[in-house]
Amino acid sequence: MRIHRHSILLAALCAAGLAFLASCASGPAVIPPGLTAVEIFQRAQDASDRGDYALGVRYYSLIQTSYPDDANHLTWAAYEIAFLYHKMGKNEMSLSLINDLLDRYTKEGDKLPPAPRVLVSKLKARLEETQQKKQ
Repeated sequence: MRIHRHSILLAALCAAGLAFLASCASGPAVIPPGLTAVEIFQRAQDASDRGDYALGVRYYSLIQTSYPDDANHLTWAAYEIAFLYHKMGKNEMSLSLINDLLDRYTKEGDKLPPAPRVLVSKLKARLEETQQKKQ
């Protein structure tokens, strides 16, 4: 009987420990205020590397509200958001965001960094090719 109680207690402690660890890993991330653009990008990239694309989108979206006049970071964030939607399998949303970004290049081309335009154009071609294969 004594061994049985010990086993039950040990199992309960293990279950409680696992529940605690799971709650830490799966709870919604709180994004601290006042992050620099570099910190936002780093945290977004870290989230993306872990496969938490939705959190990555949340971080990149902060650029729009925290740094609305920073064309460089806004453009890169827009590309990254479109790319993360593609990674989530939301290709229609990704294409919509890609087209919005390409429209910005049409209007503001010289004011925006050139590299995201190249990357978003390649992503658009890949998505359109995938859509054509499905038809």
